[in-house]
Amino acid sequence: MAAKRILLADGTGLTAHYWRAGHVKFEAEFSNEPAGLEALANYVKKNHSSLFYLLADIAEEGFQLEDLPYVQGGDRNALLQRRLGQYFYNTPLSLAISLGRAKEGRRDEKILFAALTRPEALAPWLDTLRETEAILAGVYSVPLVLAQFGSQFLGANGPVLLLTLTHGGVRQTFFDEGKLHFSRLSQLATRSIDEVGRVCANDSAKIFQYLVAQRQIPRGSSLRTVILAEAGQTRTLQDHCQSSPEIQFEYVDLGATAKKLRLKDGIEDSSADRLLIHCLANNAPSQQFAAANETRFHRLWKIRSALNSLAWTILVACLLFAGKTGLRVAELKDQTELTRLATAEDTRRYDAILNALPKVSITPDDLRTLTGRYDTLQKRIPALEPMLAHLGQALNENPRIELGKLSWRMADSPDAAAGGRPAAPGAPAWVVVEIEAQLPLVLVSDQRAQLALIDHFAARLRNPKTDVRILSRPFDIESDKSLRSMGDARIQGGEVPKFSLRMARQL
Repeated sequence: MAAKRILLADGTGLTAHYWRAGHVKFEAEFSNEPAGLEALANYVKKNHSSLFYLLADIAEEGFQLEDLPYVQGGDRNALLQRRLGQYFYNTPLSLAISLGRAKEGRRDEKILFAALTRPEALAPWLDTLRETEAILAGVYSVPLVLAQFGSQFLGANGPVLLLTLTHGGVRQTFFDEGKLHFSRLSQLATRSIDEVGRVCANDSAKIFQYLVAQRQIPRGSSLRTVILAEAGQTRTLQDHCQSSPEIQFEYVDLGATAKKLRLKDGIEDSSADRLLIHCLANNAPSQQFAAANETRFHRLWKIRSALNSLAWTILVACLLFAGKTGLRVAELKDQTELTRLATAEDTRRYDAILNALPKVSITPDDLRTLTGRYDTLQKRIPALEPMLAHLGQALNENPRIELGKLSWRMADSPDAAAGGRPAAPGAPAWVVVEIEAQLPLVLVSDQRAQLALIDHFAARLRNPKTDVRILSRPFDIESDKSLRSMGDARIQGGEVPKFSLRMARQL
């Protein structure tokens, strides 16, 4: 974290202050003479890595309020720059602050145009900072800093006039609904508390008349006026600043406010310089007066800081990843060692089991080869269970048919003869089942019933997966054979009618 140093410029000179963790330390004072500017240059070079904030507490400030049509993008920037050039032609130290949009009508945007109207008062300091390549964060004014933290004890309701004592004099800053509208500085001759009280009373009355004339507050209303002062000096200020129907004075303890804003140094008088320096260093306003060329080293510093932060983030991520990887490697080593011990134990047990087996003449390699061939043969044996189950169901539905003999084989086609060449590996193979069965003896004289029963049985066996063909019947029905009645002979001889068929299913 870079050190922060605040350069407080008033009409007489420049003072340097070092801020760290809520503490403000005075370091040096410089004049705008050549010797003072040389001393400032040496001071900046000595603290070249610090961030510098230039705080202007001068009377030459200008404020203009205007309602503008709401535009965005490049048109808005061009409009604001044109208005700044019209209001503050002779100074580059200017800015435009948005105070919000109107809630009615066309909802114009209220803009506060502010500028340090005498840039030559700050030119020697800015030239020296530019020549020494100081990391200038920006040029700020006391009203901008007051607007940053004033709402914490002023509130954001209605118009209020804040009176503060600084090294430059008594500053009167007007806020409306928590928004800065203007500020002016009255210089002091003796800086006594009596003079401060008289100036506060007189300037409050003048500002009240100005606000009524400008219609920023309605006639007949009272102006809330808050004086930020040290508790011990409040009684003297009350002797001069007495409330009236037009102006209602309130007093805020400067020491209590400093503690509330986490300033760790004590406040000895009613000067708010130390508090302003602390608030600027702790939470600088988002807008400032300096042009882009004055703060280019600050932009470079922010880029460098972002790159450094990114590099540190990457480094931490790499270290975390390396640590995680190291832990994982250690775990894998432990697992590898446990696996090695378990493998050694399993090998020992396996060897013990082998040694306990009866000795055979075949070697383990030959036995492994033989087992592989057996598995291959088993895979080539067809599964007959579906066909046999199908045949069993058909026999159950035809109880008058009695199975006599069943044989099966594998062939390359359903019509291949028995004992032929088996199907080649990879070629379509068929499982052929030949069935020999017999019919009831009571049907020996009823040839028509025999044919019907055989055809019904064959039709029951036939399906899209199964090819069924009748090979023989109990009698010849060829067209070239003569029909003979053998019923009496078979009945007398006790010969039952027999038939055969073939089932074939592709594997």
